[in-house]
Amino acid sequence: MKAIVLAGGKGEGLLPYTDKVQKEAITVLGKAIINYTIDGLKKAGVKEFEIIVNEKGNQIEEEVEKLDVSFETIVQKRQGIDGAVLDGMEKIDDDVFVLAFGDIVVPAEFYKSLMDTYIMTGRQAVIPLVPVSEGTETYGLVKIVDNKLKVVKESSTLALGGAYILPKPKDNFTSLLDYIDLLASEAKLNYFIWSENWVDIGYPEDLLFALETLLRRKESVISDKAEISKDAIIGKGVIVEDNAIIEDYAIIKGPAYIGKNAYVGSFSLVRDYSSIEEGAKIGAYCEIAHSLIEPFAEVGSKSYLTYSIVGKGAKIGASVITASYPAQSLSRPRFNKLGALISPEKVIKHGSVIEAGMKI
Repeated sequence: MKAIVLAGGKGEGLLPYTDKVQKEAITVLGKAIINYTIDGLKKAGVKEFEIIVNEKGNQIEEEVEKLDVSFETIVQKRQGIDGAVLDGMEKIDDDVFVLAFGDIVVPAEFYKSLMDTYIMTGRQAVIPLVPVSEGTETYGLVKIVDNKLKVVKESSTLALGGAYILPKPKDNFTSLLDYIDLLASEAKLNYFIWSENWVDIGYPEDLLFALETLLRRKESVISDKAEISKDAIIGKGVIVEDNAIIEDYAIIKGPAYIGKNAYVGSFSLVRDYSSIEEGAKIGAYCEIAHSLIEPFAEVGSKSYLTYSIVGKGAKIGASVITASYPAQSLSRPRFNKLGALISPEKVIKHGSVIEAGMKI
């Protein structure tokens, strides 16, 4: 069974960050967002992937090439999600295919449940449903009426799960939601409710929530190829990858992730659901909390970052502070705090104080 993976959106909820980096190529715990989708589908038995991309498709290719899968990228020609689905279906010869969104972070068991439900029920289509309680207007919603699904625009707390097994339509296809409604009305569709971890990446707070969710599932793993000072303190729930360097008296208080070739300077504190991704550098006397520092970013000495995202290759000067409270413009209010969204390659001058919720 082939999969169409959608990764062609503009990432509007993460602008201006996504002007330079495709949303699905953002890394969390050393792995691109799209690779969580593809790796999960691979473990469920999917072997071939058609990935719908935009003009930043080379970023997606670079990430997917890290996985041992057969894939092809297709530059989206038609408008919107429905257009992307049509572009993908042109490459599908099978009667049934998987349609998945490349911006969902969910355990691999989710995709196994999708495939198992399809095999066991014998229905032509399977749709996972996810209970949501916040930001419901940002999801595709459904209701269950007489044990059948009905797509709705409001008044529901069940969201479409972002990965579906569907029969290839024989007639003209114009709308994914209408197609799901049609399959439900013809009793060709089954569903299951997924109540475990599930994050749809659309806004800065979703990235931080995905980071927290993933780190909760991890146990401590310290690479024997890492260079850790005997005076450093490594707490519980900490992952340290190959060739990372942690200097004298630095404290890594888990849950936290230190990626390959990352650097944490002397007397710095990295704590509470933070990730220092591959090749990123944290200067001396810094404090990083509830933050995602993307690959090859640099944070100057004596800086304090909390509930913030620092883009790939950005340079944060010394003594920079990100305020995180009160956060007043959360689209999905998962936290009562939100610091800065700092775009890739941005330079923040020394001594800057960045107000809560700023997007730079």
